[in-house]
Amino acid sequence: MTAGPITLDTPNYVLRTLSERDVSEMWTHWLADAETARLLNAKPRAFSLDELRAYVASFDSKTRFLFGIFDKQTSALVGLRSIYVDTGRREFLDNVLIGPLEARGKQARHESSSAVWRYFFETRDLVRARGTILAENKHMLAVATRRGWVHERTSHVPSATGAGLVEVHHVVLDRDTWRRLHGDAV
Repeated sequence: MTAGPITLDTPNYVLRTLSERDVSEMWTHWLADAETARLLNAKPRAFSLDELRAYVASFDSKTRFLFGIFDKQTSALVGLRSIYVDTGRREFLDNVLIGPLEARGKQARHESSSAVWRYFFETRDLVRARGTILAENKHMLAVATRRGWVHERTSHVPSATGAGLVEVHHVVLDRDTWRRLHGDAV
């Protein structure tokens, strides 16, 4: 498939591949929130507009995709999904961040997951999704298990704060399981 803009629709959100024009002051501080950074094993810090533009430009929409999650009612950017495709293994790594604290718990992650997985499993004909979840993020581990993800392995990486190691769960969702559990979902 050729690179180009991709738009995915859900009941309450629109996902579309981002361009450098989408970078705004609004999302420069998302990772400055200590709790957000902790759950991503990152150091809290505000990013500059130029840093964010460079980050967006690093995605080619062939094997590296960056989707913005936009609220349909307000058109506000409420989150990001970065997808990394391994074409040889026919799988993708899926990462998600719901940025503004007030946007969390409003189904943006859930609805965008359904749309992204349908696109990569069905349209792109990939057979496996991968993800990582910090062990301390018990909520996301429970959600992943309910949605069919299987624990594959555990690793330990240096903490972004410099305080020892952080336990990371590597999880996998195969297309057949997704189809059985969610194929008729959003």
